[in-house]
Amino acid sequence: MRRLKSVLLVDDDETTNFLNKFFLRQLDNNLVVNTVENGKEAIDFLTTAAPEETLPCLLILDTNMPVMNGWEFLDSYEAQFDDRLKKNVVVVMLTALDTEKTTALAMSNPNVRDTAQKPLSDLKFRVLINKHFS
Repeated sequence: MRRLKSVLLVDDDETTNFLNKFFLRQLDNNLVVNTVENGKEAIDFLTTAAPEETLPCLLILDTNMPVMNGWEFLDSYEAQFDDRLKKNVVVVMLTALDTEKTTALAMSNPNVRDTAQKPLSDLKFRVLINKHFS
């Protein structure tokens, strides 16, 4: 496993992004944390990210957002990016409603490695990081 160096938070809720960024920084003050407010902004960010500098190791993706929601992001992500990039980005689908249907739908996508329920906490982030990174 590799070390977590950077995270991209994709959520239209400013408070959620603020808190998630706070929790992540509490776990590792050197972690690079970027935020965008919808799937389109996330696609744009990934398109322009320099692989070694800002490309996220972990992408926390909300399901419901304006402009481009999480499901639409996944379709665009699959079509636009090569397997090398996708192999290096752990996508975690974030949902306010932790239902079996939503979890099953998210986990059926080959680019989603995990799911999590809002709100996240430092403990939930620690579990995700320990599971996917060394």
